[in-house]
Amino acid sequence: MSEQSKISVYDCATIDLGQISLTEGNMTVVENEMFPFKVKRVFYLFDIRGGESRGAHAHKACHQFLVPASGSFEVELDDGKYKRKVFLNRPNIGLHIPPGIWASEQNFSSGAICLVLASEQYDENDYIRSYNTYLNFRNISFINFSTTSLEKTWLWLNDVEIKYLTHTPDFTIEKQAQWFTSLNGRLDYIVKAVCHQGREIGVVGLKEINKDTHTAEYFGYIGEKEYWGKGIGSSMLFFIQDLAKTKLNIKILTLKVIIDNTRAIKAYERFGFVRLHIDSNMLFMQKEI
Repeated sequence: MSEQSKISVYDCATIDLGQISLTEGNMTVVENEMFPFKVKRVFYLFDIRGGESRGAHAHKACHQFLVPASGSFEVELDDGKYKRKVFLNRPNIGLHIPPGIWASEQNFSSGAICLVLASEQYDENDYIRSYNTYLNFRNISFINFSTTSLEKTWLWLNDVEIKYLTHTPDFTIEKQAQWFTSLNGRLDYIVKAVCHQGREIGVVGLKEINKDTHTAEYFGYIGEKEYWGKGIGSSMLFFIQDLAKTKLNIKILTLKVIIDNTRAIKAYERFGFVRLHIDSNMLFMQKEI
């Protein structure tokens, strides 16, 4: 399973930052060592009318730490199964919200200021703003590619439309079995099955992994067409990017996509891939991570 799908509202914890009492008042010092992530961005919300609410979104990769720098507010947390509310009213105590949690800030007191420390630079692709999309995201997991996965890919890649969009050449069951056997021990190839609520619906992975040049090629597709257009491709991209960056020290992701696959190209561009060149009806794209 993906790490985000394992996280619950009970993994959201308050952290006491401590305070230094001075004659003139109190002071709180904030340092990176206090958090389970490295702070890369800081912003704050202010001039929010009393009783107002905001937020109502989730992050795919970004950790956040919320501090009531002034006044008070309530944070409603939702993991798709359980809900929980946390009241914040002390400027030396904040709330850590890991990625994969739907959160909204509510019932701001008049003049309240919400200070937010984030683990990532701003990236609109990291936001999930639709609750239905969020529920799909929570139900996505990635498991080891198995013989069951192999059987499904035989069916998917022999579907005329999928075969065309993935630019898959003709192959036999014997050739597919040889490829599957070759995966054992390979360092240049990683493949995972994509699941929705435990049902295998697609494939995602990296090939041409080169640890000397810190490059790898992304590939992925959703074989069950009923899941097309539901935002799952974005979850696949985030999963692979995180794996490539944190586990393999990959710095550049590449991919090839058939030029007619406009839906996929738009999704890749939203995710930060840029066009390099076209060769034999294939668009080559790249992203620095």
